Formats: sequence, C-alpha cells, structure tokens
Amino acid sequence: MKSQKIKILFVANALEVGGAEKFLLDLLKYLDKGKFEPYLATVIGGGALEEQFLQLNLPLYIYGRRRLRYLGGIVQFWQLYKLMKKIKPDIVHTQLFAADLWGRLAAFLAQVPLIITTEQNVNVDQSLLREFLKMLTYRLTDKVVAISTAVKNYAIKKYKLAADKIVIIPNDVDIAALEKRMISTTPKAINKKIIINTGRLVIQKGQKYLLQAFAALPQKNECELWLVGNGPLKKELQTQAQNLGIEKQVKFLGTRHDVPELLAQADLFAFSSIFEGLGIAVLEAAVAKLPIVASKIDGILDILKDEESGLLVEPKNPEVLTKALQKILENPYLGRQLAERAYQQVKNNFDVAVVVKKYEELYENLASK
Repeated sequence: MKSQKIKILFVANALEVGGAEKFLLDLLKYLDKGKFEPYLATVIGGGALEEQFLQLNLPLYIYGRRRLRYLGGIVQFWQLYKLMKKIKPDIVHTQLFAADLWGRLAAFLAQVPLIITTEQNVNVDQSLLREFLKMLTYRLTDKVVAISTAVKNYAIKKYKLAADKIVIIPNDVDIAALEKRMISTTPKAINKKIIINTGRLVIQKGQKYLLQAFAALPQKNECELWLVGNGPLKKELQTQAQNLGIEKQVKFLGTRHDVPELLAQADLFAFSSIFEGLGIAVLEAAVAKLPIVASKIDGILDILKDEESGLLVEPKNPEVLTKALQKILENPYLGRQLAERAYQQVKNNFDVAVVVKKYEELYENLASK
C-alpha cells in the first residue's frame, strides 16, 4: 500500500444539473483529502453546476467547450491522454457515455493502473454503435460500480459483465443539507392535503397513470397534486388533467430549484415511474419524512420495503395506485410510521457520509492490490 495520497482523476461528461453530476459534486466535496488527491476533467464542456465545482478548489479541466463537428471526441481524448501522462493518476473514475468512452481509452493508453466506472442507468435507449463501444471499453475497466441492484443486473445482461466485476454503491443524499432547507420552510398556505411528484415529464416517470389515479380519489377535492419538473409531455399531461376534470387540483410547477422546500410543504409523495436505476427523488422524499407510495420496480426495492417503509404498487396500474394513496390519506398514523421507517432506512444506507466512505474503501482496496 502506498504511503502517499491516492491520486484520482474523475472524468465526467459535463457539469449540468443531473443525478450523476450531483453525486459527483458530493463525492468530491466530502472525499477525505488527507488520503486522496482528486482531479476532475469534463469532455462536453461545463454547465449549470460549474460554479459549485469551482468552489471545491480542486484541479478542474473543462474540455469540449467548443464542439468540433468532424473530429467528434478525438480532441477531448487526446487532451485527457496528455493530462493523464502529466498528472499520473493511480485511478481514473468515469461516468456517463462520453466520459466512459474517451476516459477509458485514454486511461488504457496512458497506462493508468486502475480504471473504475460508475453505471447510473437501466433501459438505456442508445444506438447499436454506442452499445458496441460501451461493451468494448468495459473490457478495459477494472471495477464497475452499479448504483443499485437493478443497474447491476442490467449491466450483467446488457454488457455481458462478470458479476464479481461489479460492486453496488448507491448514489447519495446529503441529509444534513436537505434538512437545513426543509426546516426553514414556511408552512403551506392552503388547507388541503398536498400530494407531490418530482421528476421529468417523460414516459419513464409515468405521470399519466398518477393523474388517472388522482382523478379516481374520493378525496381529490380536498387535495392538490403538485407535479414538479418539466419535459416534453407537459402539454399532453395538462390536456389529460383537463379531460379528467382535475385541472384545478393539479399544479404543474415546472423546473424548480426549491424542491426540498416544496417537499417540506407536502403531505404525501407519489412516485409513478415505470423503471429507475435508483429513485433519487424517493430518497429526498424520505428525508422530508413524507409517506411514500411508489412503483414496485427495481431501483425502488433497494430503498423501500412494501408495507414497512412505503406502499409499493404495480407500475402502470392507476387503480392500485389510487387505493394506496387513499389508504394513507385515511390513515395518518400509518403514514407517519411508514415515513419514519423510510427516513431511518435512507439515513443508514444512503446518507452522503455512508456512501463516500464506501467509495473511499473501494479506492483503498483496489490501490493496495
């Protein structure tokens, strides 16, 4: 085992707002700088989170700000290769497609001792060429981190990876930071039960089934449904709400930067996704101590246990979703019990301190071999 710090180059696509990027921000923020020397490079420019990454005062190399039409990522590959030869990292850690492709290839050619990839997604819709390139460069990877059991199983099946090459470490939530924002929230101004859903308005998130379920609720006139997020299905969902006669009760709040504060005002969290790698929105709802009704799908089963820390229902089934929502609305005591157990589950397994510790142990174990 080396006595000096372990030098790690993290390679990301960009620094936009997303689950993978927020996870990376937390990891770099809390990584033990007494043991590790982190560097960060991007291959598709900066983004909305760039300033927050700069505030970490770590070496940051942003490549790909200018898109070169005919050279693709070759320029970024060469820049990464030169950077790796210069700083000589012990580990290169990549995530998301472009970073995976160019980061792995550059690390292999630069003879970096260890290459790690975090796999974030399931049911990825990509071209056959992308699938081939991803499968090919996975062969250069020493260890793959899957963020859930669902992602691990998907990677084994899709990319023919050996199970012992994959370790499960979930993405995190910064409980202390979220609670600080939630505690300072002004109480809600309306005397109605608020059911909240956070997520992009896309087919995957299944909001059309949630609208159908809400419309069938006997208590719908005493409730509001808040949909927090934006996406290509917004107009279609608004039309659906009108056709169901619930347009007055459904609030389309769009993209928001105050999601923790909105969660703190809500009474119940409804998660209608059809598939997930890991439901980060569910983790945040658990931190808010909201009772949760969620789809019984891989990616949620790593977080909640049915009837113990949430009510899990068959996806794409509005009838069972209605019954679960109604059950909690009619039984506040049950809701409080479910919420408290979900909070403890998330605190014990998904808090940023727990997750970062697992990554530190992984880096140290691999570097010591």
